[in-house]
Amino acid sequence: MPVDRDPVSVLVPTPEWTPACEDLAGQLRAGDELLVICDSASDPVAGRGTPAGVEVLVAGEPAGCSGKANAMAYGMERAENDRFVWTDADFRRDDDWLDELVSAGRAHGPATAIPYFYGDGWWRLVEAWTVVFSTLPFYLGVGNWGGNAWGGGVTFTREDLEVGELIDDLRTVLSDDGLLSQHLGGTHPVRSMVTPVEVSGALGDVANRAIRFNRLTHVHEGHYATVAVGVVLVAAAVLATLPTALGSTALLAVIYRLLGIERRTVLLAFPGMFAVPFGAASGIVCREFEWAGRRYRVDGEHEVEVVSGRA
Repeated sequence: MPVDRDPVSVLVPTPEWTPACEDLAGQLRAGDELLVICDSASDPVAGRGTPAGVEVLVAGEPAGCSGKANAMAYGMERAENDRFVWTDADFRRDDDWLDELVSAGRAHGPATAIPYFYGDGWWRLVEAWTVVFSTLPFYLGVGNWGGNAWGGGVTFTREDLEVGELIDDLRTVLSDDGLLSQHLGGTHPVRSMVTPVEVSGALGDVANRAIRFNRLTHVHEGHYATVAVGVVLVAAAVLATLPTALGSTALLAVIYRLLGIERRTVLLAFPGMFAVPFGAASGIVCREFEWAGRRYRVDGEHEVEVVSGRA
């Protein structure tokens, strides 16, 4: 028998009804609500019939923030329950996903699943080091990512923060979960919920993702240390090629095993090392990038310009 729990408001920003939405709708209990939030009445999900407990909301176009942050702000204004779950529509769920996350939140306070991004194409070159610099710190609760909330799977309550302040701030930022992390002050990583999320491997998409992630880190706390680490890695690879190749591959194999990841991209740890300083530096040098069909310019943590909207 599943454990009893209080009703939950689940917020999903998406322009389309995806299999993930179907998964979440099937896990709702009495009193739960699933709020599917899109930008425009012309989005495919806006005119769709939905199961019981599911409501489609139209947030409108963003101004001074990302489309996702704008959607989450609108969803938080409309949510009725005291416990929230923020999540995404781009990965499938096990049947007990919602209950497991909420149970962790009840036991430990604000709790987050742990993202692992995988893909084909050019993404394979940077995948292993993304695991090192983001997934592993999330899992261990250390470093820049330690204690963060991941918008793909995080739960918290109204008592954990000031909801009105969060909503206001969401309309000034690019990163919804980065801001949520600041408002919560820390989250419990649910280590049984290391979550694979597939991303595009097209060169332009990989470049835009790298700029976005690194730009967000840079405007929040500076990103020079990661560039320095990348330069050291490349220097080691050049000056001691064989030991560095063997050592980096062995280290990544251990990390993959710890996280339960089974991907041959671990074998690309050494060549991927050469991309680390360039990816980190991109967040310092580049201020504009594309994300979900829009182009943004980020000059500061609360200085976001929507350069061009979705076609």
